[in-house]
Amino acid sequence: MGRKVFFKTFGCRSNQYDTEFLRSQLESIGLLTVENPDEADLVVINSCAVTHKAERESRREVRRHLRKGKRVIYTGCAAKLNPYHKAHLSGSIEEVLSHFGITDPSPLRGFTRARGILKVQEGCDFACSYCVIRFARGGSRSISLSRILKEAEKLSFHTREITLTGTQIGDWGKEWGMDLPDLLHILTSRFPHVRFRISSIGPLHITERLIDVMVAKGNICPHLHISVQSGSDRILRLMKRPYTRAFYESRLDLAYSRIPDLAVGTDVIVGFPGETEEDFNQTLELLKNYPFAYIHAFEYSPRPGTPAYSMGEVPASVRKVRMRRIQDLIRRKKKEYRRRFLGRILHLYVERKEGDLLLGTTENYLKVAVESSEDLVGSIVPVEIFEDRDTGIMIGKVDEAKGARV
Repeated sequence: MGRKVFFKTFGCRSNQYDTEFLRSQLESIGLLTVENPDEADLVVINSCAVTHKAERESRREVRRHLRKGKRVIYTGCAAKLNPYHKAHLSGSIEEVLSHFGITDPSPLRGFTRARGILKVQEGCDFACSYCVIRFARGGSRSISLSRILKEAEKLSFHTREITLTGTQIGDWGKEWGMDLPDLLHILTSRFPHVRFRISSIGPLHITERLIDVMVAKGNICPHLHISVQSGSDRILRLMKRPYTRAFYESRLDLAYSRIPDLAVGTDVIVGFPGETEEDFNQTLELLKNYPFAYIHAFEYSPRPGTPAYSMGEVPASVRKVRMRRIQDLIRRKKKEYRRRFLGRILHLYVERKEGDLLLGTTENYLKVAVESSEDLVGSIVPVEIFEDRDTGIMIGKVDEAKGARV
């Protein structure tokens, strides 16, 4: 194998973590990561299987690099479910490590992105009727506290913000009689100079204890991504989602009542088999009723091997119309949320510098640009928000009265 490697990642934060983990292991045996694929001898494609489109794009990337004469490794969820034998190696992360003779991986040594990602859990025990990810990642299992603390310590030298991720992150600790609030308490106490962010979490795991810890700890971002998928109880039952609309709304009410400026994001599937106009309108109604910071809408993608695959399909023309309607709502909701913070002081984690502009992410997940000649990359900076642009990036200025760095 060549000594220079390029990584391309599709999909979720867990995949981003897996890529960084694999990068760390390959660098430990002497391979050099490059940012330009043309310089690489080896290309690693970490694939996604959540939709047919994601899998198709992953395979297209393999073919693109093969045409350039590169050796290509195809890994990740799509590779595990549907190996792609045009690649030189197609298989799981574990199989890739084994290929390179790595049998005892070391903890993640660092992170190439400005904001760190720390996987604390893997796999899922739910049986949603449309999802193949549980087949790719297996049953729910927690990553040990000792490994999490080792990786968090290494990441803390590289970044001031760490996102905790997993397939079903709220399951963490169940093997040992612990839970996610316990982990958050430990991490925030051990690393007080780092702010922690929770990635996608199921409604069942939004508990009083979780909200208590978020309120009590000053270094947990006021941000939750709580997928709903549909506002119709009938569709939720067909999806085999383990909650009702009323339960989901009760979790939102709990979270918003304790953390008023909370950024809540969600996912919805448009055009699930059997979805009527009334079902879709119930989803729109739910989304309109709450101040979501952002909404990810996905057109239903049939995945072979799932129960939903044999349920038939809503006509493509109907799905497209519904997607346009929901995208209009999404744009309005995002703008409404952003504009609540005009004139407010937020805390920007500066991720990069472009000329005299600092760009980063606030605690409540707003993207902000600030003019400054100082190189504050890696700092958390208090900024006053004074302009909202339709690009989705807000404009702020460093609040000198509160000091340039936090």
